[in-house]
Amino acid sequence: MSQVTASKIKLRDGRVATIRTAVPDDAVALLAHVRAVFTESEFNISTPGEFTMTEEQERAWVQGNIDRPGHVALIAEVDGAVVGFLNFAVAGRLRLAHHGALGISVRKEYWGQGVGRALMETLLAWAAAEPGVEKVCLAVVAANERAVALYRKLGFVEEGRRVKEVKFGPGRYEDDLLMYRFVKTV
Repeated sequence: MSQVTASKIKLRDGRVATIRTAVPDDAVALLAHVRAVFTESEFNISTPGEFTMTEEQERAWVQGNIDRPGHVALIAEVDGAVVGFLNFAVAGRLRLAHHGALGISVRKEYWGQGVGRALMETLLAWAAAEPGVEKVCLAVVAANERAVALYRKLGFVEEGRRVKEVKFGPGRYEDDLLMYRFVKTV
């Protein structure tokens, strides 16, 4: 089972966040979090209209992350509200299964408070202990300087750039950075 031990962190503003594994009963709160994040960040790849997951589908997806080796879904909660979310999944093919990709989102009110770092550090510790996982990968819009800086501070390095990969509107393109970090000696 892919789970982490719950931990508490003190945020920069003094509030306390709990970092823990998402469970199926979090489905409604996770859906609300994702829908809110769509309105708060200009760097989302998906648009609100593309996100059509139902509560039942979300419950099944979360349970799948618990049941499958090499998969994990983490949440950050403050006063019972989901304020951050991170998911990681290893690649599906045998020759690629030593690495996986993550996605992360944090509510705007909590940017710069340490939520993203805590989620990432929790993931990296989990990945280092998870059998078979050797490399953690991510893609980030290059213009998202705050996120890129965090990833670099955590030891991620750029391994590629997809030029004008993301089209945010007429004439507005952004590069996608591909970054990685090994969590085991290879």
